[in-house]
Amino acid sequence: MNKTDASSVALPTVAQQVPEFYCAEIWGGNRPMDGAIRVPGARGWVYSHPSEGGRGGDIHYVSLCNSGLISRFCLADVAGHGETVAKVSDEIHTLLRRYMNTLDQRRVLAELNRRLEGTEQGTMTTAAVITYFPPAHTLSVSYAGHPPGWLYRQADGQWSRLISEPRVEGRAALRDLPLAIFPLTSFSRRKEHTRTGDRVLVVTDGVLEAPAPDGELFGDARLARVLNEHAGDDVRGLAHAIVAAVSAHMHDQHLPHDDVTLLVIEFAPGPRGLGIWHALKRRFLPRPRAAGAS
Repeated sequence: MNKTDASSVALPTVAQQVPEFYCAEIWGGNRPMDGAIRVPGARGWVYSHPSEGGRGGDIHYVSLCNSGLISRFCLADVAGHGETVAKVSDEIHTLLRRYMNTLDQRRVLAELNRRLEGTEQGTMTTAAVITYFPPAHTLSVSYAGHPPGWLYRQADGQWSRLISEPRVEGRAALRDLPLAIFPLTSFSRRKEHTRTGDRVLVVTDGVLEAPAPDGELFGDARLARVLNEHAGDDVRGLAHAIVAAVSAHMHDQHLPHDDVTLLVIEFAPGPRGLGIWHALKRRFLPRPRAAGAS
């Protein structure tokens, strides 16, 4: 496979720009997006293009806690569209706000699963939730039936799958299930220590299941090749290279098969000084222009 030139493929135009997050902010939803995000200790790119066929609904969110230190990223794929997706999006927004000061994202997934199961909006939803705490350079990720993400280590120049913790024998069927399937599902957590230049990628099924004209899916192997070929690109370039490769695989530049959403995060030097001083400064000094807070 030759290296994909993102500039040679016309990407769907959904461009928006998101300023740097400050504190106690939540941004996102189920809207089109092609733009940068920046939080303390990390920068990234979100690309989200809704489908026209009504097969699914993708949701993306970024939140920052009251201290301006705990960042949380959420990608969800809802088996529905329209009002169903809007209701799930509202639930996710509410829970991200409630737990924005909590390091353990498993509480978000457990509560969301409880609220969706057995309700009118209880349609099957997969989700990936990532938490980053820059003072300790700690990354934590949990999945609810969602495709595992990828982790890039700049030190060795290698991408690897960011698989969740091993399942507990005898309870495998009750762990990390999609939301709204079983009310007592428990969720595992994978924790990693990051260094400057390391990256994380999370995508929805619309990337991996993009079909070629003969029906062959884009798949993990093609995505892995794009990641390796574009390891030197910035986050915007990498995101667009993935979308370009998916479009080229489909022989179609409009991505009509399903919602396509991806999030690339690159870890940067964190706030200077002790976290407590950063938190106090963010909390009490005058705020810059808000970053589309909800």
